Amino acid sequence: MKKLNLMALFFLIALTPIFQSCLDDNDSEYYNDSFAISTIKVLDKDKKDFYFNLDDGSKMYPSEKTGMGNYEIKDGQRAFVLFKELDQKIDGYKYNIQVRNIVNILTKDILDLTSENANDIGDDPINATYMWIAQGFLTIEFQYYGTHSSDKKHFLNLVVNKLPEGTEGGADSDYLELEFRHNKKGDEPVALGEGYVSFKLDKIAEDMKGKKGLKIRINTIHEGGKFKKVDFPESSK
Repeated sequence: MKKLNLMALFFLIALTPIFQSCLDDNDSEYYNDSFAISTIKVLDKDKKDFYFNLDDGSKMYPSEKTGMGNYEIKDGQRAFVLFKELDQKIDGYKYNIQVRNIVNILTKDILDLTSENANDIGDDPINATYMWIAQGFLTIEFQYYGTHSSDKKHFLNLVVNKLPEGTEGGADSDYLELEFRHNKKGDEPVALGEGYVSFKLDKIAEDMKGKKGLKIRINTIHEGGKFKKVDFPESSK
């Protein structure tokens, strides 16, 4: 959990078109708030009762939700949460909070890459500047070039390569190989942008058993195809 400064807030407001933001224009009122990356966990069928599961395993309960506005609650959604910590303690939760604002992180399932969907998935250049595994997700901080116009949507996918040629990563039995794919959908490379995406790992849970982590193939912006490894957290081994 981190203390939010104005630069971090401006970054959240300027997230790529893949994100949808409900931050308002009065930035200064959030200067002393905190923020965290979390996974939403719904507690009832009406989605009125829920909490935020943080990547370190601790939980935040939103006693005050006024800052969420008309935000749509979805179980398993990854999100940045801007909040103020409240003094009153809630049993079973490390933090009791007032939600100030919330920004979704693009949250997706892993796909199989086949000859039928290869063109749609694409393989345009993209950088993965940081990756980590927590709470059953691989989260990637990425960079890409585009116009960053609201009518230009880029598509991101994490795939298991099922093509005949497969992934050319070399033999490495300790790591499960995947590919991080980008389709710019014809957008022009005007300026560098950043963003985050989280991928659910439940589809490959059986394949991950006995592995140290994931080996991700990325078609990088300046160096072409590269592989990056990300280890599983100790608590999941």
